[in-house]
Amino acid sequence: MFHLSTRQRMFKLIVPATMPKFFAGLRISVSLTLILMVVAELTGSSDGIGYLMNTASESYNMLQLWSGVVLLGILGYVLNALALIIEHRVLAWHRGARRLASN
Repeated sequence: MFHLSTRQRMFKLIVPATMPKFFAGLRISVSLTLILMVVAELTGSSDGIGYLMNTASESYNMLQLWSGVVLLGILGYVLNALALIIEHRVLAWHRGARRLASN
């Protein structure tokens, strides 16, 4: 196959071909991880953002509750932005190849 050794085939063909799907999965998993973290803290924790939101809800402290919601939104946005920055740097070759193919 292209006169490449197994090692060359792995690192020059297979790994680069899987990177776009890897980063798509990474971005999905980051958001799911954040959601599951909050759900776990809501149900069985004595610390964390979910616990603070649950406590605020029980004591009708709407400011603290909405502060937790806003904090989670900001945290989700920042984590997604970091994943996008890393994806754009690692996959710069992929966007360039796509641009050349469309011309």
